[in-house]
Amino acid sequence: MAVAASSPALVGRTAERAVLDQLVHSAARGSGSVVFIEGEAGIGKSRLVQSVRESAGRRGFSCLVGAARPLETTRPFGAVAEALGMRRGSPDPRRAELAALLSGRQGSDVRYDVLEAAIELVEVESRAASTLLVLEDLHWADESTYLVLRALLHRATLLPVLVVVTLRPTPRTAELDLVLAEAIAAGAVSLQLGPLAPAEALELVRAESGHDPALELVVKKAGGNPLWALEIARSVSADGSLPDSFGSLVLRRLRYVPDATLATLRVAAVLGDVFSLVDLSTVTGRRAVDLLGDLQPAVESRLLREESSNLAFRHQLVHEVIYHDIPEAGRVALHREVARVLAGAGAPVTQIAAHVLRGAVPGDAQAAAWLRSAAAEALPRAPEVGVELLQRARLLAPSDDVEVQLAEALLRAGRVADCAALAEEAIQRPHVTRSTAALRLLLVEALSLQNRGPELVAQAEAALATPDLSDAGRALVLAQAAYGRAFSGDLPGGEHSARAAVTSADRAGDDGMRVWSRTTLSFAVKTQGRYAEAVDLTRQALDIARDSAEGRLRHPCFFFGMALADADDLVSAREAYKDAVAECTVLGSSWILPDIQQLTGELLFDLGEWDDALVELEAGLHSAAERGNQVPVTQSTGYQALILAGRGDLPAAEALLGGLPEARTYGVEVAALARACAAEGRGDPAAAFRHVMTAWRDDLDGQVLRFLRLLGPPLSRLALAVRRPDVAAAVADSVEQAAALAGDVVGVQAAAVRCRGLADRDQDALLHAVELARSSPRILDRAGTLEDAAALVGPAGAQLLLVEALDIYEQVGASAWAGRVRASLRAMGVRVGVRGERQRPASGWASLTDTELAVVRLVAEGLTNREAAGRLFVSPHTVNTHLRHVFAKLGVSSRSALTAEVVRQDHTIE
Repeated sequence: MAVAASSPALVGRTAERAVLDQLVHSAARGSGSVVFIEGEAGIGKSRLVQSVRESAGRRGFSCLVGAARPLETTRPFGAVAEALGMRRGSPDPRRAELAALLSGRQGSDVRYDVLEAAIELVEVESRAASTLLVLEDLHWADESTYLVLRALLHRATLLPVLVVVTLRPTPRTAELDLVLAEAIAAGAVSLQLGPLAPAEALELVRAESGHDPALELVVKKAGGNPLWALEIARSVSADGSLPDSFGSLVLRRLRYVPDATLATLRVAAVLGDVFSLVDLSTVTGRRAVDLLGDLQPAVESRLLREESSNLAFRHQLVHEVIYHDIPEAGRVALHREVARVLAGAGAPVTQIAAHVLRGAVPGDAQAAAWLRSAAAEALPRAPEVGVELLQRARLLAPSDDVEVQLAEALLRAGRVADCAALAEEAIQRPHVTRSTAALRLLLVEALSLQNRGPELVAQAEAALATPDLSDAGRALVLAQAAYGRAFSGDLPGGEHSARAAVTSADRAGDDGMRVWSRTTLSFAVKTQGRYAEAVDLTRQALDIARDSAEGRLRHPCFFFGMALADADDLVSAREAYKDAVAECTVLGSSWILPDIQQLTGELLFDLGEWDDALVELEAGLHSAAERGNQVPVTQSTGYQALILAGRGDLPAAEALLGGLPEARTYGVEVAALARACAAEGRGDPAAAFRHVMTAWRDDLDGQVLRFLRLLGPPLSRLALAVRRPDVAAAVADSVEQAAALAGDVVGVQAAAVRCRGLADRDQDALLHAVELARSSPRILDRAGTLEDAAALVGPAGAQLLLVEALDIYEQVGASAWAGRVRASLRAMGVRVGVRGERQRPASGWASLTDTELAVVRLVAEGLTNREAAGRLFVSPHTVNTHLRHVFAKLGVSSRSALTAEVVRQDHTIE
């Protein structure tokens, strides 16, 4: 029987091919998607992918293909870099930029820069033609590749891009399981490849080997695995034998290759399942032409194949069999030798590290040093890779230095709890080492990020007792202690520590600490309700940062924006938040980006720009999920739920709130208010009162005054509704005390007068509150004050106040609250319908916000999401979320269709 040399025909998989053909068709029309093809080794994943590539190619798609490798799990963005052609010598400037990001800027965390640049490259590629992006063998990928894939889950649908991912059921990490769960939740398609049916397997081997009657036995033996079936058929064809296993079949073939071929194959197997002749020549010390002669029999025996400019084992299973046929001691020795030779040849440190990982033995200090060096190179681009390398280095040769480096890496990777646990365990040892002080500083920072106030204070005090602690180090510890005390309910103590931090930082002349200590102090004073002082402190920090030559100055624009927003200067705060987004790029750190998006969403909520607020809040939650930053989640979700409740979608609001933890956390006040609004919408004022009262008491106990103006007025009104005038009176007292600290913040003053007017049922006080609220930029506070005043004044005055409140609610789209006001007007005998075009329509060009129109114009000009984000001073996440909303409102499914609509409708969107 003659065995065909070409690729086997694709047999079966009818349902899977139909799904994939439909996805290719959708991508060609501009609506992309992500599909996972899962199955055991040899089951036909790659052949199915090949059929997708053929189908996409016939439609004119651009095809980008990359694969993760079993011996290259320390290669940051490995499969993505291969697919996108990230090479320093690339003639494409975008690809060269990506390569530079992957290999440079050692001191910065550039993984999110690489992420956005990679997504932008996919976007650019899809402009010229619909694009197929294939990422094979995801089970071998590193965390940075998962990062790109998670971003594509939320962005591919707006592009003519089909992302096809293959993976095996095992090996499977917890991180990969999370990615898959998120993908399914985001609407990705999952195809599970099982064995071929017996008739299909028989058809496959007959296509390859003719109609030999023995083939039925082959099919039975293969169990429906296409690779196994074909290889058995070829074995039967060659010598009439039926191998016991795939491994035995490969090993049998090895017996027929020359000894020199076998020796070379084993070295090649140590290099990986795909290898270059250059590396093989370097390691063996032999000429490439001689190696080709040795490897030719392996090609003829279908053990090797060509892959671009490299050679590859016919299948990863072939590689695995040959690799594991080498005795373990031999594999270890070969990896050590490969690492030594590649190091001498100047190979990349991360490539060498892959072999050091497999060739090192306990006590090997040189191997540990290599791993630490590779970790330092990998950390800015793939922190999890750096952590893995350092963990192995610590096992090989424990030392104080590697422990400190590992703790820093864990912190950078976002594994804050692991960093804290490592540092705590180390400093509890009976003997103090030279690493103790450094680890204690890292522990202080980790505890601060976890909001573990009492422990943070204790560790900070211990760190302050460290001999020879520099003034800059003292400033850092005192600033963290300030947060610890503030989070523990000791705001005066937090302020005292922060002032001491400012003194130490100024004495040290360290600009980074001078900025950080002042922003820390601003947090302590603004939380106590002294907003003008917070603005002054953050303005000082900003001035220091602008005049400094230091590179990393801890986000002064972000803190300046927060202080301005609390002081009711929302217009200036909005500009500061835009500067803070740009600041993330300058500082090479975007950990704080979700917080900026959350605060921008809060600001837009207060201004009544609810559509844009939802975009920022939604984009911020995606950013937070990418970065593992949980701090803004409760507050972002709370504001989303408030908007949904205001618009009357109580089930959706309650579903969002149901996903939040019950424990007290940052932003719980907003979630409590949202729960109260939902309860009132259900006609349960008693439950609403309990929700707000719980948050109120917690804030008073912790001397947190910032949210009193948010919670006080609704709590006063609800207290009267449930016949608790004593609570209303106490609330008024507390809000007045807060107002005494913020005499120039009109929103705080309005809240205080409003609460007193409610508690005393004082019509004049409430009308005065209305006048104050009309001067506040927070228009929803204005509407609520108008409603409260209308409940006490005479019918004529009440009607005017309610109509004004109705205008506001209709303007922001708060249909449920507008309905409540209309009901009050009807009870007074006033008939008011929906008037004109006050409320933005739900679809069409008139439904787009000013920000959405700005995004549309930039996209129509041909800008990528990243470029448009730079123009608008927002994040690419925000631009992408705006586009999702625009597509839905205009009923378009692609950027090209959107551009065509802009051309047709240009006169209507000026």
